[in-house]
Amino acid sequence: MPADLPLYRSDSNNGMRRLKQNKRLVFVAFVLIVASLLVYLNARLSAPPFHNDHDESPSPKHDATTDNNDSPAYPSPSNDDNASVDPSSDPSDDHPFSPSTHSDSHKHMAQPFDETTDNAVINTSNHYSHLVMVTADASSTERRLLIRDKYFGLRDNLLPCMVYNADVYYKFWIHGSLPRPDTPLRRRYEAEKMEWNDMVEVKNTGSFEQVDVLEWIETDLAAQGITYDYLILQDINTFIQLDAIKQELDSGVISDSMDSSFTINTDAPTNFVWGTFQGGTSDKDAVVVGSSAVKLALQHRKDIEAVSGKDESILTSMYKYYQSYAETVEQQDSDDDDPEQEALTRGQLIPEFVREDGPEGTHRFIRWENNVESVHPEDIVVTQVYQSLEFTELAHWTQLKPTPVCHRVSSSASNGRPLDDDEDTVLDEEENYKVSEQQHTNKKASIAVVTSSFIYDACMEPSATRAAANKRQYAIKHGYSFVARSAEFAQEAARGQRKTVWGKIDVIEKVLPKYDWIFWLDMDAVIMDQDRKLEDLLDQVKRLYPDGGPATFDDRVDFVVARPYHDPMINAGVFLIRNTPWAMQFLRDVQKTQAWYNRGPSYEQGAMWDIMRLPQHQEKVFLLDRDDHTFNTFPKFYQAGDFVVHFAPDKCPNDATVKGLNAADKLLAGGSVSKLDLV
Repeated sequence: MPADLPLYRSDSNNGMRRLKQNKRLVFVAFVLIVASLLVYLNARLSAPPFHNDHDESPSPKHDATTDNNDSPAYPSPSNDDNASVDPSSDPSDDHPFSPSTHSDSHKHMAQPFDETTDNAVINTSNHYSHLVMVTADASSTERRLLIRDKYFGLRDNLLPCMVYNADVYYKFWIHGSLPRPDTPLRRRYEAEKMEWNDMVEVKNTGSFEQVDVLEWIETDLAAQGITYDYLILQDINTFIQLDAIKQELDSGVISDSMDSSFTINTDAPTNFVWGTFQGGTSDKDAVVVGSSAVKLALQHRKDIEAVSGKDESILTSMYKYYQSYAETVEQQDSDDDDPEQEALTRGQLIPEFVREDGPEGTHRFIRWENNVESVHPEDIVVTQVYQSLEFTELAHWTQLKPTPVCHRVSSSASNGRPLDDDEDTVLDEEENYKVSEQQHTNKKASIAVVTSSFIYDACMEPSATRAAANKRQYAIKHGYSFVARSAEFAQEAARGQRKTVWGKIDVIEKVLPKYDWIFWLDMDAVIMDQDRKLEDLLDQVKRLYPDGGPATFDDRVDFVVARPYHDPMINAGVFLIRNTPWAMQFLRDVQKTQAWYNRGPSYEQGAMWDIMRLPQHQEKVFLLDRDDHTFNTFPKFYQAGDFVVHFAPDKCPNDATVKGLNAADKLLAGGSVSKLDLV
């Protein structure tokens, strides 16, 4: 009972005294701890900011007595401007979006991986040892993102694969109907197409058939000049150990560690089919087939399909067909005195079948059993994995190593510490700095063409993807990266604190550190002159720079933007910005300009206009003032040879953008275009 417990003994005064003393001691200790904490925090707050030995001195503040003639050629803020600087937009104001300053004196983060290697073999042949085709319906966006990440190491598109220049080529083969127009699902799907450019749409409304994929490969893909050795074909809900399959195909031995291994015929290495052949829809989940066997399947399609059952795949029917055909060939060759020639002829006529379902099979194609522990190292195909979390767990459980499909450009922000080849040790700080400077001096400037892939509503649905293709085509032609982003705009919409168009600044902040220059184009801006290089554009802009020409421009200017002739401020639909600490600070200051958060119609454009004219930013900006032709032309001012036409009507720009895209295609075909084609 309670009276029997020590703390409840009412007849012990000594116990009560000890209890009161203990409470006093605890209280005193608590007071001392709080006091010590307050002293410590006060010392921290009053201490000067820490700078390491490599910190640069802060830039001097602008001197009010500086001669205004030294600033770039654009007017200073005046009371007549429609977009004067608002005191509430002072960039020194604290704001939850960002820290107050940006500096290049911070220590660099160690890079978690290196996308490039000096020993990389660049494939320029359009022939690939492995062709990976993943069949999916349009709604499987989340799984496609996972497959890009886990199979190919493509975590995002900030450093995109512009050309597949490794030995693997992949596509998502989209079957079934597309999402209905003017729905969030359709807009998300179109954004994915713009950002990744790895989806092939098939115009049918049913489920996929293997034979349709094989025909597309041998016709449409072949017309693009793409050839391959082995096709790896899987359903979207299947997980494969792609790295293991590739290694075994490259080695020439399948299931080498198993009791029943299969050695690929060196005389006909691509004339085999590896999969399950038990009939039914499960045979469509995954299969590996050589290019020669694909051609044979299509060549004898009528005869093969004659033995097909309902819902049976062509490769399963092919297995049954050649089982009987092989017996006929053996009887015909029984009297042949040349066994080597007999084997060679048979290898060319009859595919070999590596079975994963029969008594002689290795059974490495398994069905998901709801726990990763049931998957063994030799199980390289797991079918019917419907939950993305389980797909991710399988990649982790099997230690799946991504198989690269390209050698992507390295990030300009990478500051890896190179090794001394002789000593295999990290170079000291001074030597590392020299090597980094030399690498920077010798490397070609990295440039990205950047745009939005965020579709707000039904307005731009019809033309957005085509407009992105116009920009991607230009980037591929000249060796630039093309980056389309929607996530940052969606992020702004989710925040609900300012107009969604502010996602543009979020995108630039995310992309800029990875490149030397980015060329921003709004979704409704169309590149008319596909032959004009951005390097040539920069050279032209440097020659136009009024204060010292190219030499001064290179040392000073980080932001180039135009103010059209009749506009009260810049047009931020097209501009160039360089990756520098100033540019990042400029973007931070723009982000904090609260007066423009929901102030239409200019929004982020108005904020950029205000901030770029502040004294601390003026020197870094080159304003192409009253310029309608250098790189940002409106349709009614178009002249032959203009680089970019920006369609920005008061209402939905879709129809105007389509006109521009049609005109751009006409120019590509060798025709001529006037402003009458654009207005």
